[in-house]
Amino acid sequence: MLAIYRDIVLVSIVTTVMYFLYYTLNAYYLMKHKREESDGKGYSSDDVTILVPVYNEKVDVFEKVIRQVKEQGTKYVVVGDSSNEPYRTIVEQNGGIFVHLKTRNGKRMAISEGMKYVESKFVLFVDSDTTLPGNTVNKLLEHFDGNVGGVGANVSIRKTGSGASYSAEFLERTREIILKAMTARGGSVMVIDGKCAMYRTDIVKPLLLSDSFRNYKVAGKVVMMGDDQQLTAHIIKMGYKATKCFDVVVETEPPEDFKQFTKQSIRWARSSYYYFLKNLTDGTAIKAGGFYAFETISTFALPILTLGLGLSRFYLSMHFIGVFAGNSFDTIFDMIRNPAILFTNRQLFHPFLTLISLPGPMIFGSAVVMNVRRERLRTLGYGGLALLIIFFTSIYGFFTCWKQSKWMTR
Repeated sequence: MLAIYRDIVLVSIVTTVMYFLYYTLNAYYLMKHKREESDGKGYSSDDVTILVPVYNEKVDVFEKVIRQVKEQGTKYVVVGDSSNEPYRTIVEQNGGIFVHLKTRNGKRMAISEGMKYVESKFVLFVDSDTTLPGNTVNKLLEHFDGNVGGVGANVSIRKTGSGASYSAEFLERTREIILKAMTARGGSVMVIDGKCAMYRTDIVKPLLLSDSFRNYKVAGKVVMMGDDQQLTAHIIKMGYKATKCFDVVVETEPPEDFKQFTKQSIRWARSSYYYFLKNLTDGTAIKAGGFYAFETISTFALPILTLGLGLSRFYLSMHFIGVFAGNSFDTIFDMIRNPAILFTNRQLFHPFLTLISLPGPMIFGSAVVMNVRRERLRTLGYGGLALLIIFFTSIYGFFTCWKQSKWMTR
């Protein structure tokens, strides 16, 4: 038992150190992040085509999106994934090209069909519920130097008054810290969010037109894995950098309720874990650099390590209570009869491990608090619930990462 206890304590210390490094490094590099100034790379809106896939979007939301897309002054194409009117009329009245797919085949097929109409140097993917601020196209173009292959915008969630909208906004602000830390190091980000993402056409078009993209398969089965994560990984594999423009803040629709928020979280978790494992095994994570590899490993391993650490400490607690009670098998029954026994034995607590595990989350938490700019108290309050949901959906997504035959939220 002493050997088991020693091993668990050792793993606990290693995990705690990993927590500390992850949280403190992200907070540190967040402070190092600086706004990138334009250096006049010579591109204009004429070099960009905006591509918008749409399926069953709220008409008022879609109308607002198209108005703002039109204001960018670029050619734009909308692909109706089995959706036709009133979307066609809205697009054509605003000078856009509408492509109607008679049957619903998903976002991958929609953007693949749309790419057939893209001949410009750059393509900007915009979700049908994502509104763009003025001059979005030009600001994203400023980030394309010789080694940048893709640029994403910063994402904000529209507040509807629902708890789910505040939870989703909390997660976006948390992600912003991690992604700013990665860009501060001069490397690629883990994912360019597909809600608003610009790419070099010559790099992504061959992939997007390929059957392997249109009908993405895992173990021989077509799945709805994240297209944005595949595109980000593709950019890195091709030797380019995938980065973010935090000056451009696009606003997108929130989940309608916590049921949809949970389903969305499961979908993201499954896709993220799948590509995390894939990028590790095919060398993409290593190619992107040491800090990128550290971030991706830490981000996706921490929920699993937390679960393992919790189970390990519970096992130790059961053992100590068993010793205290005289029989390990009687421990569970003793706890059922008298839960207070858990708090009466000083041997159950590990003050040292608890103490050294606090600074990292506290530093990172402070960074999140400062990064929440609007309705801070409400956002942070619902953020606690969001973290709880994300923890359990991350665990569930990890063990079911190959199951993604449906979009789940549409």
